[in-house]
Amino acid sequence: MARVTGNSLLRGLSGTLGNITVRQVGDQTIVSVAEGPKKAPRSPKQQEHLDRFAAAKRWATAQVLDPAGYALYATGVDDRHGAPYHVAVADYMHAPTITATDLSAYHGQPGQLIRVRATDNFAVAAVVIRILGPDQQLLETGPAQPQPDGLHWLYPAQTLIPTLPGTTVEVRATDRPGNAALARYPL
Repeated sequence: MARVTGNSLLRGLSGTLGNITVRQVGDQTIVSVAEGPKKAPRSPKQQEHLDRFAAAKRWATAQVLDPAGYALYATGVDDRHGAPYHVAVADYMHAPTITATDLSAYHGQPGQLIRVRATDNFAVAAVVIRILGPDQQLLETGPAQPQPDGLHWLYPAQTLIPTLPGTTVEVRATDRPGNAALARYPL
């Protein structure tokens, strides 16, 4: 793939000429080798990826048709993602990541804080904390609150949990399209 600059012959041209494909992406002209005929059927993993990408395109189209979604994704436009549509496709394709969970201040008492650091290529929409007992029964659940830095989320515990051994803290971060990351921390 090559990016063409200053070639008036190719400016505005798109299509296939012999074994060369010319496309216009934004204000750039891209020249690449033409795609040949497929020799083998797609693997299940390739088909799964194509299906996911088709779903991402449908999601992005719906988002840019909604004025609020368009305005939200317009904030992510940069050199790499030239339009809100591209930002929305990228957001759909990438799940959030839980990069750190600080449980050092949590000892089973109400009001003690669980601090989570979650990131996403666009934005993390929500972080939910669940505290499960030794037999996996739900002891407590609730949303963590986003902090001004945009990276950290705080959850103040609500319930007294006298015996922590065997207890598990489950952290779930989701983004706007609904992609989720899950982390479990045994205490």
